[in-house]
Amino acid sequence: MPTASFFNAIKTQLQVIDETNNTPSFVQLWNNQLASLKAVDTEANILYSFSLPAFFIEFLNLETEQLGNGNQVYPNLIVRIHILHRLEDAGNGTMEQDLAVLELRDAVQTALQNFRPAGASEFTRQKQQMDYSHNNIYHYIIEYGCAYIDTLTAQPVNGIIANPPFNLVLDKSYNPPPYMKPPADFNSEDFDDNDFYTN
Repeated sequence: MPTASFFNAIKTQLQVIDETNNTPSFVQLWNNQLASLKAVDTEANILYSFSLPAFFIEFLNLETEQLGNGNQVYPNLIVRIHILHRLEDAGNGTMEQDLAVLELRDAVQTALQNFRPAGASEFTRQKQQMDYSHNNIYHYIIEYGCAYIDTLTAQPVNGIIANPPFNLVLDKSYNPPPYMKPPADFNSEDFDDNDFYTN
């Protein structure tokens, strides 16, 4: 999995949706929490409960490639967002028609499209999947593609450790290069400077 800071950046971005829409959503790493909600009530399920709507983050395409200095890149990382929502009856005569989940989908899209956490390219939505067979819990999936550079094991090669500030000195003088290297028996008294240097 990418670093915890990368996950937390996405989590923070999704939590903005809560503040904007006043939705009591739960944002966490995906661990097939839907299965526990659909399971028969047991003590384990009661201990692990959360409010809905909820957003869960999953990472796919975790193959990495080596870069220089110990850095690695996830070139085709997929960030999958699971939206779990419960709306049994909107009270407007549209039983089992959950349009509120589409509003949550739009809010996620607004929050994550072109989102660029540190070390990653911009998120681009690549796929979404509706839940065509659900009970009282609706499960909507959105996938975003990006590239992510993991610098966790970065190693400086011939690096110089120095404390800022650095003093930069610029020299504006310029010595034109010679057309050719003077011969070993060169006598400067026999030639003018213009014979060897550009104007």
